[in-house]
Amino acid sequence: MRTHTGTFVMACVLSTVLLLSGCGTGGDGDDADADAGEELFLQPAADRGPDPFTDSTATTTATPSPAPRTQGRAGPDGPSRISARLGGLRSLSGGTPGLYGGIERTGSCDIARQIGHLTRDRARIRAFARVAGVSPAAVPDYVRRLTPLVLRADTRVTNHGFRAGRAGGYQSVLQTGTAVLVDDRGVPRVRCACGNPLRPPVAMRGTPRAQGRPWPGYRPGEVIVVTPSPQVITDFTIIDVAARTWIERPTGHDVRHDRALPPPVWAQQPPAPSEPPPTVPHESLVPREPLVPREPLVPRESGVTSRESGVLPDLDTVTDGPPPDETGPLPDEPAPENPGDSDEVGPDTVPDSPDLPDGAGLIPDGG
Repeated sequence: MRTHTGTFVMACVLSTVLLLSGCGTGGDGDDADADAGEELFLQPAADRGPDPFTDSTATTTATPSPAPRTQGRAGPDGPSRISARLGGLRSLSGGTPGLYGGIERTGSCDIARQIGHLTRDRARIRAFARVAGVSPAAVPDYVRRLTPLVLRADTRVTNHGFRAGRAGGYQSVLQTGTAVLVDDRGVPRVRCACGNPLRPPVAMRGTPRAQGRPWPGYRPGEVIVVTPSPQVITDFTIIDVAARTWIERPTGHDVRHDRALPPPVWAQQPPAPSEPPPTVPHESLVPREPLVPREPLVPRESGVTSRESGVLPDLDTVTDGPPPDETGPLPDEPAPENPGDSDEVGPDTVPDSPDLPDGAGLIPDGG
């Protein structure tokens, strides 16, 4: 009886262990974020990826040119270069000027088509709503409140595919130029190429394995993470990826109210003012003769004019030249200097609007 009882108890314990281990895998969209696994999907801007929610509704094809770099290798030969933890990635607030791009008065995503694709299937809209944290009936209004923009840096997110009536989460890197819908904190929420709902990324377990072919210019160490802005954003300051200018875009799906902006002061990078070389000898070295002018023919402090005022230096202190009835200086008199030949820098030599640096924002074009 002891032998039979012990065998029975052991069988029950093994059954319980197997049952618990079987319940610990799988799950719906909420559990999928935590069980994203150790695979990191590299998704080019136009790639729909695995298990897309909808057809592509992306409307922009303006993608940045590949950066002139040595192509990074991501995969089994170089997994250590991929950061499993988010602490190894650069974080930028969603309200950072220049973080996103777009085309003036042109949305990167067709909002009406996106809503139509989602609302045609009850299971699809329920799965989308669960990831977005809203009710299925509120999904159309939720999508309309998002702002169509374009990523200007390779960005890590938690993506969600639709399979068997449920949303499954996985970690992915979206390429620069990907069309996304962004909430009022600046966080990407929908990927327009596939209609997938997005969430902020989560740390991965172990050493991640990259799935997909890396694009030219991809660098695992230069992938960014977008964090929510501390305050609600009413207007995004973005870069026009076609005209290379600055745009202010109000939040929401309506891009007809875009307006051009002058470059921010920090983006102009004006040249540092330089002191001109002295044009006259030191006062102690000038022989004191009666006909030497009482004051030098250049400004006392600097020959650089003020860019703010645009006025020339004050020359009222310069002594008058020879009397009108004389044709030139006396033999022993040093000839007065021509103010037009001095090294002064006038307003014409200072550009009113210096050229923007490459990328014109906080995010470089190649990164």
